[in-house]
Amino acid sequence: METMNEEKLIKYLLQESDAEETKAIQKWISEDEANQKQFEEIKWIWDSSSLLLEKSEVDENRAWQKFTQLRDKHQAKKLQSNQRFLQSNWVRVAAAVTLIFVSAWVYSTFLPQSGKAYFSSVELQSENSPIEVPLLDGTQITLNKNTALNYSQKLFASQRKVNLKSGEAFFDVKRNENKPFVIHSEGVQITVLGTSFHVKTTGNITEVIVVTGSVQVEIDGKKEVLKPEEKLTVNQETGEMLKTTPSNNLYNYYVSKRFQADGIPLQELVASLNEAYDSNIEIARGELKALTITTTLEYGSLEKNLEVLRETLNLTIVQQSGRIIIQ
Repeated sequence: METMNEEKLIKYLLQESDAEETKAIQKWISEDEANQKQFEEIKWIWDSSSLLLEKSEVDENRAWQKFTQLRDKHQAKKLQSNQRFLQSNWVRVAAAVTLIFVSAWVYSTFLPQSGKAYFSSVELQSENSPIEVPLLDGTQITLNKNTALNYSQKLFASQRKVNLKSGEAFFDVKRNENKPFVIHSEGVQITVLGTSFHVKTTGNITEVIVVTGSVQVEIDGKKEVLKPEEKLTVNQETGEMLKTTPSNNLYNYYVSKRFQADGIPLQELVASLNEAYDSNIEIARGELKALTITTTLEYGSLEKNLEVLRETLNLTIVQQSGRIIIQ
């Protein structure tokens, strides 16, 4: 992806570009989705700055000083090569841009988490049920119940960072080749550009299951690359990594909101139900554990799902001392 000079984009928005510059910018925008996203971000800053100028009086000299300080720190070379921009008649826009960066958490309440992740870390946590959360970059995540993580996507950072503290989450990552999406779970690091996958941390075990794209998992300098329908189990203490294929699709229940059983042993479905509902379902007879079942259960009432199992397999289900026993 070719990076476009931000000053040229602002000049284009101000309709101060000549015909040749306008044609080049329009061609650049249409060539790549990432280019279009960069242009939309600059346009958002311009639109927001216009709104700020309508709502408040701007001390242009003071704002301009802040602007030059910010750009001296992060883009010193670019400033030195673009002195004409500093002297142009659109300094007011640059001053408003500075105010946007400084006060984004106030004026960007329409962004996910009010845009806080542009400047600091954002805490996300689910409690007794899964939740779906959009991130600033367009990534969509689903947190299974009792899951905690924090993330940041700072403006001048080279990575989009997530720290999965506990639990399980599904990530549908917006592709950005210039800014990898990196997840840390204890000593495990998961790096992607744009893909969808599950990450689950239980005790000292981290599991990664890829749905689309590819994922790189690293621990203690050892790396594994996963493709769709591959599962990696990582021991955080020993660094051991085991690549397998998931035996069923039940791991997706908190995202799809259903338990999809396709000719799997009953004991695998029961294990998933116990995890999802924090229940204590037991299978009393050994021959029933290996009994295959094909059914779809909605992630709703446990009682209704048990009734479906009872009718489908002609089972006897009783409750006894806080346990649910399948006979």
